[in-house]
Amino acid sequence: MLVNNRWVRATGDLQQKPISIQYREDWSMAKETDQYPICVQIAWYAHGIDDSSGFPSADEQAQILVFHERLQAELEHDETALVAMVIAHSGVNQWIIYASDVSQVEAGLNRIPTEQGLYPIEVVADTDHDWKTFTQVFQAIQQ
Repeated sequence: MLVNNRWVRATGDLQQKPISIQYREDWSMAKETDQYPICVQIAWYAHGIDDSSGFPSADEQAQILVFHERLQAELEHDETALVAMVIAHSGVNQWIIYASDVSQVEAGLNRIPTEQGLYPIEVVADTDHDWKTFTQVFQAIQQ
């Protein structure tokens, strides 16, 4: 595999609400290969937010974790995509994925089991050769 599965987590507050950002420890190795020019962003909008934590309920967080694990398994097994970053803030979980081909990501998403119905996600994709979407967030948390 191009990168390991070790994640770095940064937490804090953004606009007086908690935020959690996780990114792959050795993400730059994947960026440097120039194999992943497409940025796919997936957003999961939570049904509700737990007032004590500022994040989705424990039940919904468990569903989000299952989705994350399935997402990685489906997209990364053949190295055509890499889940590079996950951002959780204001009831939205956002995955930033870099891929070589959008159709491969679409096929991977379609293979994820949906035994409890469709996931509440929105997907957008753009060309991002320089990983600007990722690096803007990464640079902001380095300060």
